[in-house]
Amino acid sequence: MIAATSVASLVFAAISVASAATLAYLVATDGRRAKPVDGAAAFRRHIAALSDDSREHLREQIKIAREQRQGG
Repeated sequence: MIAATSVASLVFAAISVASAATLAYLVATDGRRAKPVDGAAAFRRHIAALSDDSREHLREQIKIAREQRQGG
């Protein structure tokens, strides 16, 4: 009975040490991950992408494609 208890204690101790090591690793590497983008900044970039100035090159490409279809 005592041997079984000590084996069980060693197993739980090993699980605890492995869990603590995993947690320490995750905390240590958390700083290396890319930080999430600020929501307001992402919204401003999205709105800027929809502006007329940012879509001017698309209008030019459409105009050229239409001219090529009509001319060809």
